[in-house]
Amino acid sequence: MKTKIISVINQKGGVGKTTTVINLAAGLANLDKKILVIDLDPQGNATTGLGHSNIDGSEKNIYNALNGSESISDVIQTTQFNNLDIITSNVDLSGLEVETAGDNGRAFILRDKLSLFLKEKSPNYTHVFIDCPPSLSLLTVMALVASNSLIVPLQTEFFALEGLSKLIKTIELVKTNLNINLKLNGIVLTMYDKRNSLSSLIE
Repeated sequence: MKTKIISVINQKGGVGKTTTVINLAAGLANLDKKILVIDLDPQGNATTGLGHSNIDGSEKNIYNALNGSESISDVIQTTQFNNLDIITSNVDLSGLEVETAGDNGRAFILRDKLSLFLKEKSPNYTHVFIDCPPSLSLLTVMALVASNSLIVPLQTEFFALEGLSKLIKTIELVKTNLNINLKLNGIVLTMYDKRNSLSSLIE
């Protein structure tokens, strides 16, 4: 069975990306699916949300996997949920874009390392969720290149819709030039307020 690799993405912060990742991952794990969450946000909110520290100085994090200091298999950590593992993040990850500036293949680093791990280690993960940073940066492009599908959490407000068009353009560029198999699974409306008429219009 092929592992589903799903990025949860929106360049706007505070729209519920991490909450969506944690709840989907925990829900599927509760259904006896084997889940891996990759925290690709230097803020490390998925890391703390799943019970780990994003300031403990541990070498077991996604930054060290991407820079080649550690392998993917060596940085995976368990969580308090059965069937749910995580690769944590911290602020060190924010320096990766500068550090890889001379690498023409840097957009493919996560894809190549993750593909090799899933092929060789047979971890039987059914789903890998990637929690993306709130920007259209190298890290987000890495996630889109590594994924076969994506979910976009969208806050039910006017300005969120304005940003969606830019995000869709980025997704199409990545699909055309870097990952032809990328599919949009759907848009998840978040922070819906039935008292607000605009929320109903966006819905």
